[in-house]
Amino acid sequence: MRVKNLILILGVIVAYLGIIVYVRISNDRTIEKRYYQVWREDYIKNQSENEQYVNAAGKNKTPFALSEAQGYGMLLAVKAGQKHLGSQTDFQKLDNYYLRHRLSNSNLMSWRQENKKGSLQDNPVSASDGDMMIAQALLEADKVWPGHGYKAQAFKLISDIKKLESNRSAKIITVGNWANKKSHFYNVMRTSDVMPEAFEEFYQATGDHSWIEIKSQMLTYLQQLSSQHKTGLVPDFAWISRQKQASPAKANDVATKDDGNYSANACRVPMLLAASNDKKANNIVKKMLKFFKQKKRISSGFTLSGKPLYPYKSASFSAPIFVAASKYQNEGYGTLVEHEKYIFSRPLPANNYYDATLIVLAALNTNELTGLEK
Repeated sequence: MRVKNLILILGVIVAYLGIIVYVRISNDRTIEKRYYQVWREDYIKNQSENEQYVNAAGKNKTPFALSEAQGYGMLLAVKAGQKHLGSQTDFQKLDNYYLRHRLSNSNLMSWRQENKKGSLQDNPVSASDGDMMIAQALLEADKVWPGHGYKAQAFKLISDIKKLESNRSAKIITVGNWANKKSHFYNVMRTSDVMPEAFEEFYQATGDHSWIEIKSQMLTYLQQLSSQHKTGLVPDFAWISRQKQASPAKANDVATKDDGNYSANACRVPMLLAASNDKKANNIVKKMLKFFKQKKRISSGFTLSGKPLYPYKSASFSAPIFVAASKYQNEGYGTLVEHEKYIFSRPLPANNYYDATLIVLAALNTNELTGLEK
């Protein structure tokens, strides 16, 4: 009799735990679906019946497109497809737009399309971060929706990234096809171009071992930058010397006054590194998380020594930290996860493509949404 009662009690416990898990998954899925749908409503625009692009301008502003934004849109569409929140048609329309806006005699995408005389006109150069995200999205799409030629497309794009957007002697991805051997910027590395997961996928798809070499060397440069300060923070851009040593860019060396700070590009680094299980990547991101864990407030950027650049918070900084901390929360970063979860407690911004996109990317890339409003 006691055995039967014990079995009955255990059965009730198992059923209860099963219900809790089901409710948690259902709640998380509801939040993911809501954020993704709102993001699409605010930022996806029709170029034609069969083409869509991510409007980086946001609502009620003159639209423009970026290869970076298109890459994020395609990655989100794939992730949504994996979770049955989106369709292959959604992805195909974004892909069609990419295909139409490739540079002449290349598979690289024009980095920016602006509205001129009533239509979106291509800028004649590329941006490597957008191209790498598009290639990664195509590889993932082939797994979710096989038989649509996505892998063949990815092969062509990956080949052109290596051919036209890499510095083979320094073993880095350059900032774009314009930063070639004749350019002063040939030896500039954007830290958010260190995408170990993408490099691993490029190698697995193509069998080209140079992608593993690029991953290893770019992580070494990132490690050099990380070791220069107790914070572990890295700058938006770095110069690579002939001796293969990385040093932070100075203000306005490449793009903005914050080129040498942990700013709008470097803010993506925690999320990008956490996506890989590479030991070097893990060590770099954990050092950064230790710094963030000590802060009462994650500001919108820091000097490399840890001084806040601006007095306000920004989701584009908090979302990547949330994703990285979620991966390592059992190693003492649970409080950081809870602290940065605030990004899901407010409406998705309709006029800040960068913040909104990184929030949705965080929502679709973690399982830590339980406890939020439904």
